[in-house]
Amino acid sequence: MLSKGQGTTMGTYGQLIRALDMDHRVGEAQKFWEMKIGTDLHSVPWQLCHLMISVYYRNNMLEDLVKLFKGLESFDRKPRDKLIIQKVANAYEILGLVEEKERIMEKYSHLLEEGPRPTRKGGRKSSATKKKVQPNESRKDSEEK
Repeated sequence: MLSKGQGTTMGTYGQLIRALDMDHRVGEAQKFWEMKIGTDLHSVPWQLCHLMISVYYRNNMLEDLVKLFKGLESFDRKPRDKLIIQKVANAYEILGLVEEKERIMEKYSHLLEEGPRPTRKGGRKSSATKKKVQPNESRKDSEEK
C-alpha cells in the first residue's frame, strides 16, 4: 500500500505503527518510524510522537524513547501532555539518569501541575445541557418562552 503512494498521510502512518505494535512487531514499527517519519522531527505531529514514545515505553525500549525525546527537544518541540513527561521521566529513572529525570521534571513542571485537560473538542453542547422540551409542550410553545 505505501509503495504505491496511497498511504502518505500521518494518520495512515500512525495506524500502521499501532497495528505493528499490536501484532508484537515492534522492530518493524521502529524501522518504519526511522525511515518514514523520524527523519523530520521538526514537523511530526505530537500525536504521532506520543504514539511512538508509548510504543517504546511499553516494549521497554527506553534508550530509543530517550533518543526520540532528545531529538524532539533539539528542535525546541514542547510536549503538550503530562503523560509524555511521566514516561520520559520514568525511562530516565530506570536507565539510572536521575539528573536528567530531575531536569525534565523541573523543566516541564507546569504540565505536571495542571489538572486533567477537557476531552471534548469543539463548542457544541452535549445533549444533557440542552433545554429539554416537555412532552406536553410543542416545540413552538417552548421557543416562545
